[in-house]
Amino acid sequence: MVPFLNRSRTSTGAAALVGAAVGLAVVAVYFGGGLLVADWSMSEFRAHLSAGTVGYLIGMSVLVVAIFGLPIAGFLRFNLIAPLVVLVLVVLGWLTLGAVQGVLSLQTVFGLALYATFLSPVYLILYGVLGGSEYFLRTKTDRR
Repeated sequence: MVPFLNRSRTSTGAAALVGAAVGLAVVAVYFGGGLLVADWSMSEFRAHLSAGTVGYLIGMSVLVVAIFGLPIAGFLRFNLIAPLVVLVLVVLGWLTLGAVQGVLSLQTVFGLALYATFLSPVYLILYGVLGGSEYFLRTKTDRR
């Protein structure tokens, strides 16, 4: 019997590194786009900089790296497609919501990204449930 999905030959370390790199690239594009497109002011940012702000930025950055990195690492290591589908649906869903409500522009996409990040625990749970189910079904099919 042909297995449902073949196991990838990518090591766990390499998959995690690529996932983290993609997540960090998304964070860099977000901040770079904010500075270039949304005209964020660095002087205003520095004026309001505090320990709480730095902690908030680090926490949000870690969530974004997890949101984008986990599905990619799961795909590279275990060929899991379900978390990637959830990621694509989340990104397209938020963009569609902004477009339907008429608030989607180059400046407001950054605010939508913050709302999307606040719901990251939901995405992470979906990654775990759907990715775990896919892995379980695949290994169950492979045993036959």
